[in-house]
Amino acid sequence: MTLETMIEGLSFQEKIAAMELIWRELSAEPVSFPSPAWHEAVVADRLATPMSSDSVPLNKARQAVREAIDARRTPN
Repeated sequence: MTLETMIEGLSFQEKIAAMELIWRELSAEPVSFPSPAWHEAVVADRLATPMSSDSVPLNKARQAVREAIDARRTPN
């Protein structure tokens, strides 16, 4: 059985749990996984010019991200 076949057989909740487990494993040693070069520039820019608007509640921000992802998945 391949890894792909195993993943396809998982429920949605099991897939989420697997992603969380993989992320914990990968992030345990961040030195081994350096950020891409562009990331430093983005972080520096955001720290230098913070948004002046009010913060957004976490649930609202999550919903906005989900909508943006769904919009990308929808064929034109």
